[in-house]
Amino acid sequence: MLETVLIHLLATLTQVQADPQPDVSTSESNDRAPLIRHIVRPRETVEQLAYRYKVHPRHILRSNKLDDGDTLESGETLRLRSSVAPPPRQRMTHIVQEGDTWVSIARAHGAESTDLRAYNLKTVGRTLEPGERVLVWADPTLKAAYEHDQPPTGPAGQVRPGAFSIGPPQEGRLINGVRIPKSDQYDLRYPNSAWGTTLAVRNTVIACHDFRDITDYRGDLRIGTMSRKRGGPVGGHKSHQSGRDLDIRLPLRETVPQRLSPRPHRVDWVATWELIKAFARTGAVIRVFLDYKRQRRLVKAARAAGATPEELDDLVQWPRGSRANLGLVRHSHGHTGHIHIRFACAPHEVECVE
Repeated sequence: MLETVLIHLLATLTQVQADPQPDVSTSESNDRAPLIRHIVRPRETVEQLAYRYKVHPRHILRSNKLDDGDTLESGETLRLRSSVAPPPRQRMTHIVQEGDTWVSIARAHGAESTDLRAYNLKTVGRTLEPGERVLVWADPTLKAAYEHDQPPTGPAGQVRPGAFSIGPPQEGRLINGVRIPKSDQYDLRYPNSAWGTTLAVRNTVIACHDFRDITDYRGDLRIGTMSRKRGGPVGGHKSHQSGRDLDIRLPLRETVPQRLSPRPHRVDWVATWELIKAFARTGAVIRVFLDYKRQRRLVKAARAAGATPEELDDLVQWPRGSRANLGLVRHSHGHTGHIHIRFACAPHEVECVE
């Protein structure tokens, strides 16, 4: 489907003049991944290309006799071997329209606004004027996803497209981040750290509304940290750097003052089970972290609520050991008062690392 979209996109671009430069060639080998020759685009880095081609940065350095810390030169050719070869960035000229901003142009082309400004530093002023020509090195996969975006129905449909992740949750960045919208269905505890990818934020809204719709739980649903607007380190968290991690306080029993801390005897474990199922139903969650001892209480409540053994095996690691590579819910030290939701990379996020 995506290949069809890309072909259609490149054939029907409007208000954008493309300068296609096919530069990726592969040669099959029986015992090695295909050889790829990549022509470096402006401002691309070894780390970024390692994410893009799903290889270790050392592979790129060794294959091209580069030293750690070397700056790539635009136009130079790199050799690497990889089983994935997303289409390279393409040089395009965008004709500025009324209301365009650096951010909106970057978002529509799968680019970063700081890069966009750098591309045009010597030719375009800080204020854009209609009719000006802006150079863009566009990511065709991200651009196609933006142009063919089909927002979901309901409140999640108000979440704009174009927010994407680069790198892994522990070292990545968030580009064109979108914030979780305010709602009476949940409480945003840290609005300045409530930014994420389009996929993550849309499915957060979907899951929270779904949870409220199918349960009679009326206690507080407190959403904690997601990511900063541009990702990177936040607070004392090791992850939460690429817009795909979300903390939610364990729901308290409605008879308990909602200001209290979520100690095990105060938690509504049935509501917690339903909340986890709501996120699992989105199909966008790859992991939920919860302390292994707390999982025992979760399973007990789920069984009382009618969960089947098969359902529990699919969703919860307990009682198969805290190191068992089983279940959506996994042990992680320190996750005793909240669940940590980790969302997948969207198919079009070519430099996102799970």
